[in-house]
Parts: sequence; C-alpha cells; structure tokens
Amino acid sequence: MPAAVSTGSVDGVDVVYASDFENLNSGRKILSNYVQVFQRPIRVSPLSVDVSIVAGITNELANMTAKGVRLLKRDIEKSICSDNDGQADNGTLPYLTKALGTWISTTGGSEPAVDSDYRTPTASISTASAANTTETVVQDVLTSIYGETGKYRTFDCVVGTTMKRAFTNLVFTTASTGDTDNYSSFRSFDRDASDKEYHSAVDIFSGDFGKLRLHPSAFMPAADDGYILDMELLELRYSSQPEVTTLPDLGGGPARLLKGVAGLVCKNPLGLGAFRPA
Repeated sequence: MPAAVSTGSVDGVDVVYASDFENLNSGRKILSNYVQVFQRPIRVSPLSVDVSIVAGITNELANMTAKGVRLLKRDIEKSICSDNDGQADNGTLPYLTKALGTWISTTGGSEPAVDSDYRTPTASISTASAANTTETVVQDVLTSIYGETGKYRTFDCVVGTTMKRAFTNLVFTTASTGDTDNYSSFRSFDRDASDKEYHSAVDIFSGDFGKLRLHPSAFMPAADDGYILDMELLELRYSSQPEVTTLPDLGGGPARLLKGVAGLVCKNPLGLGAFRPA
C-alpha cells in the first residue's frame, strides 16, 4: 500500500490532470517461483503377487501404492518446509520450488530473485534459540509483522519439535538466575487435586498483535525452527494433481508411477515471519 497522509485537500479546487492523479499500483512487483516434480516409481515382484502371503495384507501392490501416495505427500511437505531455493531444470538438475525457508528470509533467495521491497524484514525473523525464546521474543516478531500489514491475524505456526516444547515452557517453566547463583527451574500449577489427568501443552499463543496456532512438523530444517504463516498469502498450486499411472510389466512384476507437479506460491513475504536460530 502507498504511504498514508494526513495533509487534507483544499475545498473547491479542481483536480489537475497532469500531476494530481496517482498510480496506486506503482509499488506492485512480480514474485515468481518454479514448480517441482514429485514422483515415486514402485514395483512388486511376481512372487509377492502370486505366491507370498503377508499377514494383514491381501494385495501387496495396492498396499505399496497406498504407502507410496502417503510418502509422496511427505516428500511435498519436506520440500515446502525446506531451505531450498528455486532451481531451473537444465537436463541434469531438476526443477525445485522455492521453499518457505527461503521465501521467509531477508534475502529471498536468488532463483528467481525476490524484489528487495518484498523481502521479510529482519525483525520478523527471530534468531533466538528455542531455549531463549521468551514471550518478548514472540511478541516482537508479531509486532514486526503487524507493522508491515496493519492487521491482527490468526497465523498458522508450523514448528519443529523443540520449538513446540519451547512454547509450552513459556507457561509452565520459569528459570531464575542471580548475579552469583543459579536456581533450578520450577513449575507452578493450579489444578484440582483429584484430577488424574496431567496437562502440559500449549497449542495457541495469543499476543498483542496476533494469534499463533501451533502445528508441529517432523520435516522442518531443524527441530527449533518455526514458520509464522498467513495462509491467505500462501498457496500450493498444482500443475498436475498426484496420480497413479500404470507402467508396463516387462517381466519384473506390476509397476506404478506416483507423480504430481506443484509449486509454492507466496503472494507477499512481508506478511510472514519465522523462528530461525542462528
């Protein structure tokens, strides 16, 4: 958006066509990315179809196909959550889609390059370790994102396992240190003594300038990483939906190709944030 003004306009003065009209889209830039081919070829031997019997599996080919589809989804999640920069297919190296770890950075990667006006600002990316991620650290990141968008949003925050536990520790653990003495961490609880269920988890963080819904992922670049995502600014766009294609059986057994083509669309990295310990 163009900068807001508070100067007012003189009453009764006509608009000057040569100079008064503004192009409100003058700051618009193109953000580009590549698609990526995700595929898994599978095959089962003739004996596994005609002779061997595995307990609980009535059809080995159908079982492997279903497993392959799940694995393809995991491949997509791992690629999207990675630090991959975009990469063009040159006949030797494949297309790679620019991933979240590169979109949400101060450089934006180089292939394709992200215009400097749209790169995620430093203040929206915390470099504190999971152990040093305090309430102030999280609030500072949300404050920075609000400064870019001017909107209080509910974000989906995809986090590694260590960072997920760090959010829980914000509530349940208090570490105390002195100038010369260190004290053990302690926890305080307010619960019914007859309650036999123990709760120790934080799934939503609500701050002054936004709310985080925490989603742990096993496919983050590191266990103490996290991405703050406005899903209105992101899209996984498919050129080809994942599908199963039957390949010829040349004697080695029935084969299938599981394949999909997709690219990550990021509409504006300014509205995103991250926890990326240095």
